[in-house]
Amino acid sequence: MTTADAFQSDARIESPSLAELAADRISELVFRGELGPGDRLVEEHLCERLGVSRAPVREGLRILEGSGLVVRRPRAGVRVAELSQNDVFEILTFREGLERMAVDHLYRFTEDVTTVDTARLDDALEDLAREFEDGTDAYRRVEASYAFHTELVRLCGSSRIVASYTQITMQVKLCMSLNLRTLEAEETPAENVARHRNLRTAVLSGELSRALQAIDEHGHDSFAREFLEELDGGTTRSTRWLRCRAAG
Repeated sequence: MTTADAFQSDARIESPSLAELAADRISELVFRGELGPGDRLVEEHLCERLGVSRAPVREGLRILEGSGLVVRRPRAGVRVAELSQNDVFEILTFREGLERMAVDHLYRFTEDVTTVDTARLDDALEDLAREFEDGTDAYRRVEASYAFHTELVRLCGSSRIVASYTQITMQVKLCMSLNLRTLEAEETPAENVARHRNLRTAVLSGELSRALQAIDEHGHDSFAREFLEELDGGTTRSTRWLRCRAAG
């Protein structure tokens, strides 16, 4: 292998890593509220802000476009996605449906649910507890919460269910980022940690009905209720959903 070949090989390995790092940093700016829905993402400005060249920024934006966090339109460039009321309705109900599917799959195809390896789930739960009890960063709390739910879904052992859940990660976090303050005010840190511990206990109880009820009652959309009615683009389905949620 020539020196040039070695350099090209290294570049092929490094570029995706830089692109992923750029995508992660851009998404963090969105989730922290530093970039809002509809904001235009100019490559030159992002390069200056992130301290990287255009190539990884461009690839990072493509990654985020595939996840639904940003949209690219003719003559409008790349912008942070704007969510309608119906978008939020579909994203959050799809997320809850996938969690129910994962739990049902776990019980249907596992001989004894109480013996499942929960090491990764427990680590995620402790990370969540640390962020809520000792930290004050709303963004890191959202990250920890979503990591816990991802590990909960991963227990089902179905790579396709996990892939579907992972695919909507960015869109769910975008919903959360729209109302981080409400998320903080909705409950105390201790209450949030207890709610997630109770969910873990119920899902691994060995009783499917109890596990599914815990998913239903967990409050996946509790952070969104305050701002949902203010969003445009509602439908009869999203309006009905809001009424049902308000009624408890």
